[in-house]
Amino acid sequence: MTKLTRVNNHPMYTICERMYVEEGLNKKAIANATGVSEQTIGKWSKGVGESNISWDEKKNQYKATPHNIKKMLIDELSHLASGGEATLDVKSIAEVRRAIEQLSDKTSVQVVFTVFKEFDQWMASQEPDTAILFLEWHKMFLQHKALQEG
Repeated sequence: MTKLTRVNNHPMYTICERMYVEEGLNKKAIANATGVSEQTIGKWSKGVGESNISWDEKKNQYKATPHNIKKMLIDELSHLASGGEATLDVKSIAEVRRAIEQLSDKTSVQVVFTVFKEFDQWMASQEPDTAILFLEWHKMFLQHKALQEG
């Protein structure tokens, strides 16, 4: 194989990384499947080139994606339905998922208030009568958001 100075440009780098991170193959299995030496895969897996994140860290991040968590929960449900013992702490997973959702998917009351204020000022200059109609709805929505965050 051609030796390149930037490993991320190596034609097999992405394939090997994907096999390790997403498919869970070990370095020896990847070497056998791709023809890239275990030594090279070992170097790549430490996080070299443009990305200095190790493949182990990427694998942990990959496992924590919503898609994979859903798959793990479905597998656990199937295992439990067939009479097996629980292998996951589903309650803790659900609590962590809820916390992540609250941090990432929700817009804070302060941001909503700022946007509504800007919108109301703009609307008042466009259609003052319509702007007045929106004020009550904006107030109710802000109260709703405040209760959700409370």
